[in-house]
Amino acid sequence: MKAIFKNNISFLLPYLIFIVLGALLLAVDTKTEMHLGFNSYHNSFFDSFFYYITYLGDGVMAVLTVIILSAIKYRYAVIVGLSNLISAIITQTLKQTLFSDSVRPKKFFEGIHDLYFVPGVNNHLYYSFPSGHSTCAFALFFSLALLVKNKTLELLFFITAILVGYSRIYLSQHFFEDVYAGSLIGIFTTIIVYYFIQKREIKWLEQSLITSFKNI
Repeated sequence: MKAIFKNNISFLLPYLIFIVLGALLLAVDTKTEMHLGFNSYHNSFFDSFFYYITYLGDGVMAVLTVIILSAIKYRYAVIVGLSNLISAIITQTLKQTLFSDSVRPKKFFEGIHDLYFVPGVNNHLYYSFPSGHSTCAFALFFSLALLVKNKTLELLFFITAILVGYSRIYLSQHFFEDVYAGSLIGIFTTIIVYYFIQKREIKWLEQSLITSFKNI
């Protein structure tokens, strides 16, 4: 387990900084003040940028990645696939049970404050905590960081995951605490999945769609 942290410091160190600073922010500020602060900064460029980048945290992106990785090695596809599937189940279960009464910013501020909403975005009202897109983004891009063994790519994957998480706040689909919790679910689920899959010496995991077709 220690090797996971040591070998992926380019992703995990900035993530640790994010977790510490995020915890301090949550401790000293209310989600109301925090979201209004985030919502006050917007322009046409970021409207378009975050409108599109938020799709990188969509389940479709994870499925496409798994399909592509299947052509390279099944082990890679299984790690990414299980990380996203299990973390999604955890997040959706929390949404539907313990936090089913958690409303999103549009509903929360209804009649209290006029938020800025990005044109063309269909803002949801309920099941805010945790953020599903953030869970998916951190599970997807951290699992990819674990696989590439490249410090520069690891950092780029971290930046991408953070941008997806922030996009959920920028678009007023979620509060910061939703994104924060979603990231934790995605990261810890991926660590557990990676640890157990990598220890398994299963022959078919070393194959791929390409080698499978060749053997037919």
